[in-house]
Amino acid sequence: MPPIPGTFGVWQVRWDRAAPLGYVFSSPEPGGIVNHCYAHARDDAGGRPRLRRENSLNSAVERIIQHERELSALKGRLHPEPDEWPS
Repeated sequence: MPPIPGTFGVWQVRWDRAAPLGYVFSSPEPGGIVNHCYAHARDDAGGRPRLRRENSLNSAVERIIQHERELSALKGRLHPEPDEWPS
């Protein structure tokens, strides 16, 4: 859960620090918290491609892990992620 209820949180999904798969961004919307899945890459406009919207953090993380192969192929067609995740 986000550190402050009703706010947002960002989680990086990875097997190890060197190879992140993607991110989950949780934000409050009418009706509850919504979790957006993003790839660990940048599109031509410099943004992270949004992959899907899930109703729970667990479902969002599961979606990224289950589609690791597709994410790897997508990342190969996009620009590398310029930002290093904070330690």
